[in-house]
Amino acid sequence: MNVAQYQRRLKSFKVEANIEKAVKNNSEEIVNLNRLNLSKGLNSLDKIVGRYSSFTAAWAKKFRPNKPKTFGSLYNFNWTGSFINGIFITYENSKIKFSSTGSGGAKKTRFIKNNELLGLSDAKGKIINNNILLPALRKLFTSHINK
Repeated sequence: MNVAQYQRRLKSFKVEANIEKAVKNNSEEIVNLNRLNLSKGLNSLDKIVGRYSSFTAAWAKKFRPNKPKTFGSLYNFNWTGSFINGIFITYENSKIKFSSTGSGGAKKTRFIKNNELLGLSDAKGKIINNNILLPALRKLFTSHINK
């Protein structure tokens, strides 16, 4: 490949389209960072959301949620699994947006929004950029250049 061919390939690499492709190809890994945060009782700002009350612990013993709810333990957000398992991302306007198909009714949706459960902190954003998207984009770029 000569310099002119190399320049044409460089110019034809569609950065935004390839970022979107990298996000889509790695969506499960990105979503899992949000799920991991939630399993530790943390919201999108890496802040503790709350601890289970004795009432919730007693209620949980009766109805057997997916994950135990013991008095004083951090929220794990996994009662039926619909919220956790329903988390997905979209890529819009150069941003990753987190949502869930298991947001439930108005009360649950309000709790999710008010407590900022969907999304990741800036620190986790750096992990996404450096450890997930950068290697994926390098691979896409190298593949494009070496066509």
